[in-house]
Amino acid sequence: MTTRSSLHETVHSGRLTLRNRLVMPAHTTNFAVDGKFSARHLAYHRARAAGGVGLIITEGMRVHPTSLGRTNTVSAFDDSVIPSLAELVDVVHAEGAKLAAQLLHVGRQSGGHNMLTPAWAASPIPWSATAAVPHQMSTSEIAELVAAFGAAARRVAAAGVDAVEVHLGHGHLLQQFLSPATNQRTDDYGGSLANRLRLTHEVLGSVAAALPPSMPVILRISADEFIEGGLGVEEMLAAVRLVVERHTIDVLHVSHSAYVGSASIATQMADMSFPPLPFRHLPRAFKKEFPQLSVLAVGRVDTLANAESLVADGDADLVALARPHIANPNLALVTSTPSRECIACNQGCAGRLEAGLPISCVVNPEAGMEREWDALRTAARSAEPGRVLVVGGGPAGLEAAIAAASAGHHTTLVEEADALGGALRLAAALPMRAEYGRFIGEAEALARHVGVDVKLGVRADEQLLADGWDRVVLATGAAEVPDTRFAALPLATAISDPASTAGHVVLIDEDGTTTALAVADLLLTRGCRVTLLTDRPALSWRVPVYSKPALLQRLTGRGFGALLMRTPVGLDDGVLTFADPLSGEHGELENVSAVIIIRQRSAGTPLSHPGALVVGDAYAPRTALEAAFEGRLAGLSASDTPDVRAAAAALRGRL
Repeated sequence: MTTRSSLHETVHSGRLTLRNRLVMPAHTTNFAVDGKFSARHLAYHRARAAGGVGLIITEGMRVHPTSLGRTNTVSAFDDSVIPSLAELVDVVHAEGAKLAAQLLHVGRQSGGHNMLTPAWAASPIPWSATAAVPHQMSTSEIAELVAAFGAAARRVAAAGVDAVEVHLGHGHLLQQFLSPATNQRTDDYGGSLANRLRLTHEVLGSVAAALPPSMPVILRISADEFIEGGLGVEEMLAAVRLVVERHTIDVLHVSHSAYVGSASIATQMADMSFPPLPFRHLPRAFKKEFPQLSVLAVGRVDTLANAESLVADGDADLVALARPHIANPNLALVTSTPSRECIACNQGCAGRLEAGLPISCVVNPEAGMEREWDALRTAARSAEPGRVLVVGGGPAGLEAAIAAASAGHHTTLVEEADALGGALRLAAALPMRAEYGRFIGEAEALARHVGVDVKLGVRADEQLLADGWDRVVLATGAAEVPDTRFAALPLATAISDPASTAGHVVLIDEDGTTTALAVADLLLTRGCRVTLLTDRPALSWRVPVYSKPALLQRLTGRGFGALLMRTPVGLDDGVLTFADPLSGEHGELENVSAVIIIRQRSAGTPLSHPGALVVGDAYAPRTALEAAFEGRLAGLSASDTPDVRAAAAALRGRL
C-alpha cells in the first residue's frame, strides 16, 4: 500500500526537473543484444516508467570496446546504439518519466580471463586474487578514453536522453585512477589527489563539450571504498570539492564500495544480512558539505518509508531504489493494494547477474519478461473462471494461488501446517535470512486481498482432491533425504531448538547456498564453535560474490572455520573422520557434539490428481526463485485454453 508523500513532489535539481524524487538507478540487466538495447529492455523500462518513477538511469553504457566484457551489455562506442536508445527514450517519455544515460568504463574487471585482449586499468593490479592482471594504460590510451567518453556523450544526446550520468564509483576505471589503493602510477595521473583526479576532470570536460549547454550532468561516486588504503569520506569530500569548482554537476549520486575481492563489493548490493539504510551517513555527509547540490542517495533503501525518511531528515533530495523497482515496478504509484517489496535476497538479481544471465526476481518473477507475462495474464483473464485448488502454502503455492485468483478463478489454498511459508519459514528463523518472513507475510496479505480462501491446518486427501476442481496445483515441497552415514541432527531441530546445539558443531554443506553460512551464524550466536566441511573446492559455491564476502566477514573471528575438498567418512564417539578425495588420506575433527547435514532434498509428492500441475520443490528441488516463477506460471495457466497454453509455452525454458 502506497500513499502520497513528499517523495511525490515535483523537484528541480539544477537543470533537471522531475515529476517526483524517486529514481531507478543504473543496474546491469544482461538484456542487451549485440551491445544494443533490446525489446526486453523496452518492456522492462516501460513498466517502471508507467509505475510512476521520476527518473530512470540506463544501465552502464560502455564507452570503449575494452569495457564491453561480454555481448549482453550495452555499448556506447559506435553510432549503431543510437536508434535503440532513442526508442527507449520514447518509451520512457510516453509514460511521463525521464531517462538519463550512464556512461562508464569498468576498467580492470572487464572480462577477466575470458577476454582476448587485456582489460585497461590505472595500474597492473587485479581486482581479486584469481582475476587477470590488467594492462596499465599509457597516456595515449588515456587520451583515447577521454575522447571515447565525449563521443559516447554525443551519441546519447543525439538519442534524446534527458541527462548524462558519469560513473566515478563502484571501483570502475575512473575510480581506479582516483583511489590510492588501485593507482600506483608515478606520472601526471598518479600520486597526489590532484593527479589522481586528473582523468576525471578530463572526462567531465570531454562530456560537457559534447553535450548541449542545457543537458544536466549527474556524477556517481563511491563515498567510501571500505577497503584498507582506499578512498574514505574525507578524501572523497575533498575530491568532489575540486570537481564542483571546475564542472557543473546537477546531481551528486552518492553510492559506496569498490570492485575488489573483499566485503566491499558485497556492500554495493547489500543483501538481507545488512539492516535497511546502512549507508545513509554517506549522502548526509555530502549534503551537509554541498547544500547547493541535489544529492541522490542509494543503498538498501528497500521501501518508500525509508526513502521518505532520507528526504525528511535532510540526508538527500532524491532517492534511488534499484532492486525495489525490480521487485515492484509500481513502487511509486499511490494504491490501496498490498505491496510486494524487495527482500534483498540477491538471488534473481545479483546471482543471475554474476552468472551472465538476464536478471529476474524472487518477489517479481515477471522482471525482464514483462511482454510474455502480460500475454499470459491477458489470455488467462479471457478464459472462463473455474475452481482451483492449490495444495501447499510455500512460495510456489502462494504464487500459484495469487495468480489464479487474480485471473478470476475461485481459488482455495490448503496448507497442512498452521502457518504459510513452507521451507521459507525455516529460513526466516535465521537472522541472516529473516527478510524471508516479510516475503511470506506480504504474499499472504496479497493472497487474502485477491480473494484466495486460505485454509491452514488442513491436510489434503483423496476426498478433497475429488471435490470437482477444474484445476489442482500441487506445491507440497520436497522431502528430506535420510543420511545413513551419521546420526545427524535434523536441520529444523537445530534451528528451532537452541538446546539442541552446544560445543563443537560440524556443518556438512552439500548444498552451496547461503543456508550453511546462515546456520553457522545462528550457532555462533549461541556460543557454539562451528566447522563447515564440504567436498567441493569452493565455499558456498552458489552464493554470488555480491553477497558472499560480507557473509563470511560476519563469521570471521567468532569461532568459525572451514575445510574444503574433504569428504566425511564417519562419526564415532565425538570424532568426525574425513578423507581427502585426491590423496585418500584421512583426518579428524575432535570433540564434535553434533553434525548437521545441509543438502538438497528430493522431489515428489504423495498426492496425485488427473491433470494436476506439480510445481516448486515437489517438481524438482531448487530455490525460492524457481518456485515463485513456476508457481505464478501454474496459477495463470489454470485455464487450459489454446491461448493460455500458447502464452504459457513462451515462458517455459526461458533464461
